Amino acid sequence: MVAATALVTGTLVPALAFMRDAMSVSREAHMRSLLSNFAVMKLEEQTSVAMRNWTNLTDNGNLGAYGHSELGYELTQSDAPADGGIAGQLMSISVTIFDDSDASGTPGATEIQITFRTKISKLLSYENEEL
Repeated sequence: MVAATALVTGTLVPALAFMRDAMSVSREAHMRSLLSNFAVMKLEEQTSVAMRNWTNLTDNGNLGAYGHSELGYELTQSDAPADGGIAGQLMSISVTIFDDSDASGTPGATEIQITFRTKISKLLSYENEEL
């Protein structure tokens, strides 16, 4: 009986540790997927705004409007050469979505974060389009 108990304990403890680690990895993968989806959404939203009104801006906030107030974002839209743009011709847009677990409003070193970037050019067809 004692040998059987020792055998079961010897195999059960590592198996439970493995399951705990697997669940942790699964939670992180789910969080990264959620952050990626919101980053794409925010980037597409900002791209359409930049096409209509060519303005440099920086914005941040949380995604509480989408039911995720624990997620924050930082957005930069600039045509400055230092940011990778060309004044009046090429706009660089960057979106960082992060798990704001400490509620600081900025991404911390230990918080999971995803950054997506894109560039758009200023075309005459954007300016003449009626919305």
